[in-house]
Amino acid sequence: MSKDIAYYMTRSYNFISEYIPESNNRTGYYFGLIEELPGCHAFGTTMVKMLKEIEVVKKEYFESRLKNNQFIPEPCDMSQRRPSHLSIQIRGVNINTTVN
Repeated sequence: MSKDIAYYMTRSYNFISEYIPESNNRTGYYFGLIEELPGCHAFGTTMVKMLKEIEVVKKEYFESRLKNNQFIPEPCDMSQRRPSHLSIQIRGVNINTTVN
């Protein structure tokens, strides 16, 4: 099978979404990202709008990568995203750790 846009668009990538509540002068919105695809994220005032936008962004990501003969991770391939050092802040406490 040829690994073209249609191939990648049907793959099951890890998707994370979150509702960011209203605060100060900013209205609430939905944020979503695809873990394996760096920079592949979208926003929307509703979940449906955000999901439609993430599909557009994902397609553009694949088009650009294919056009430039760049690596495209397969689903669950987090090797390109795993940092060697993590810094996490939980309730004001900094936790530093090294990932093997």
